[in-house]
Amino acid sequence: MKNKFFLIASSVLSLFFLTTCGLDTYYTLSPPPAYLWYPSISITDKAQKYFDFYSATNTNTDGSFRFLGTAVYYRIYASQQTMNSHISSISSVNTSSDYSAAAIRMIGYGYQQLYTADGSIQPLISVEGARVRIRLTNNLESVSTGIGNSAQITIINKIPRRALGVNKTFDFGRYEDSRYAAQKDNYAPPVQGDEDFESGTVSDKKYYVNMYAVAVGRDTTYTTYYSNVLHLGSIVIDAGTVDN
Repeated sequence: MKNKFFLIASSVLSLFFLTTCGLDTYYTLSPPPAYLWYPSISITDKAQKYFDFYSATNTNTDGSFRFLGTAVYYRIYASQQTMNSHISSISSVNTSSDYSAAAIRMIGYGYQQLYTADGSIQPLISVEGARVRIRLTNNLESVSTGIGNSAQITIINKIPRRALGVNKTFDFGRYEDSRYAAQKDNYAPPVQGDEDFESGTVSDKKYYVNMYAVAVGRDTTYTTYYSNVLHLGSIVIDAGTVDN
């Protein structure tokens, strides 16, 4: 009789939890679909040191889920080998079986969202399915006329900055140039302790910058969801030259 009562009680409790708790809802996001230009550190033509891709599109129709847009993450490295190791590690979990795994690993490596001269925009791109071109450094632009290959983020018409603040540029080669002495601190190369810098031994004043784009969304509980990441490529910034 006691066993029978236990079985009935267990069944009632099971039914209660099934009817009150329900199943957890998990949302998936489609990543940015493609890049149009994929820079690599082997590129010597400075005019080709830019990133070009399409932003993500919202594929969720559930009204309780909010698509936020496409975030752009970067990290600066002293070592090419360390950068490549991190790229391989992130790529190894960038699969459909666990959509957020690659983004979580990337953020765990210290990747920061790209900043702008007007402040932080998170995520950087809210426009869906748009072509985005990002150039981190200035190359042969004229100070007087502003023409040339200027640092820029198209679509939002912003100037890129490091995550350290609105004045922290990627033009490290201008730090020791007398023409830029009045704003010298804006061009300071990365140093140990900077949150966007994987410190190490810098060889020949060369810094390596690696970038990713990822779709971001949030549910009603403010849980953040990420898509698979899109590797945007890598560039070299030579602090020994004014233009990059």
